Amino acid sequence: MASRFDGQLRWLHKVRLYPTCAQERALVTMLRGTRELYNALLQQRRDAWTTRRVSMPSREQYTQLTELREAEPRFAAVYRECQDAVLHRLDLSFAAFFRRLKRGEEPGYPRFKPASRWNQLEYPHGDRALKLDPAHMRVKVPGVGSVRLRKGRIVPEFGRVFLVTKNGRWYAVFEGHRLPSPLPASGSSVGVDRGIRVLAALSDGTTIENLRPGSRRKAVVERHQRALEAVTVKDAIGRPLNTKDPGRIAAVRRLARAKEREANARHDWLHKVSRMIVQRFDRIALEALRLRSMTRSAKGTPEQPGVGVRAKAGLNRALLDAGFGKLATLIREKAEYAARTVIEVDARYSSQTCAACGQVCKESREGPLFACVRCGHEADADVNAAQVILLRAESPPMSAPGIARGRQHDAA
Repeated sequence: MASRFDGQLRWLHKVRLYPTCAQERALVTMLRGTRELYNALLQQRRDAWTTRRVSMPSREQYTQLTELREAEPRFAAVYRECQDAVLHRLDLSFAAFFRRLKRGEEPGYPRFKPASRWNQLEYPHGDRALKLDPAHMRVKVPGVGSVRLRKGRIVPEFGRVFLVTKNGRWYAVFEGHRLPSPLPASGSSVGVDRGIRVLAALSDGTTIENLRPGSRRKAVVERHQRALEAVTVKDAIGRPLNTKDPGRIAAVRRLARAKEREANARHDWLHKVSRMIVQRFDRIALEALRLRSMTRSAKGTPEQPGVGVRAKAGLNRALLDAGFGKLATLIREKAEYAARTVIEVDARYSSQTCAACGQVCKESREGPLFACVRCGHEADADVNAAQVILLRAESPPMSAPGIARGRQHDAA
């Protein structure tokens, strides 16, 4: 939903699938076939360059793919557009490789895909390939049959479709486009300060709880991690590790499912919070944070080891557990669909700046409280920071002490 297409917004609709055992075997066979095709196409390009110093064009591989389908029945059993999507995916990988090479970045040559890193089937023209029944209870997939869908909302008009497997479950992701649906104007603006003590503090005094789903589910995740380690150690004693052992596969799946529940709880809460903010306010001011830099490891190098590594690692876990980077993304997406305005401002010294007089002084911040040493203004520290963020968004550039106003995203 973050990108526009002909005045419309890109929209992804994810629905759970319930294939039968035979249908799941067919899906797994197609998944394995497309992965083998990707690796074969990549190997062909590598060999063409290493032996003859020539780049194999995708058009030639497309023609060879047609010949392969005529000679190999197992490749012919896979829907042709899924194989075309594999070739297109390889083209995108090489385009990204050459782009990074041109910019002087670490190139990252395309790699062969193991089964653990290949989990989706793409239908570029899914509206032609997949057919929904009138009640949207089943979807007909070429080569698989009629697969049952989870009961829920009606699937909107779509184009491209992905069939994705995750932790032993299958999902259909329908890609479509829809027009923005503006909400009635509320006539109010808000500044949002994101943090760890509270997930978000609003300039009107509202504070939103940080659920900390990772901390709440830590005991469950650690129990599954210990169970997996026990199986791994048992397999490693006196014999090579068997990654296909049913006990180990079950332990891996239980751990992955526990982590998925944690992520689902976080995602659900962030959706609710972002929806509430967008519905209440016309203009939303956010901090322009560089989360990648904020969560960078402090380990350093063997020659120059880092300082306070354990404390920084704990802070990084808390930042990622809160998910306020995802919160900002969801606010921007929902604001664009609702025709709201999102403004990003520089967040430097916002926690040390008084919202009443503008004095910048670190002594004014005392833990969760803010008490200005100049004018005596007292408030919750996060709420005061949110008020400062709103003032910077509403003031002309450079009006705040040494701070320039950030970017503005206007969906109107």
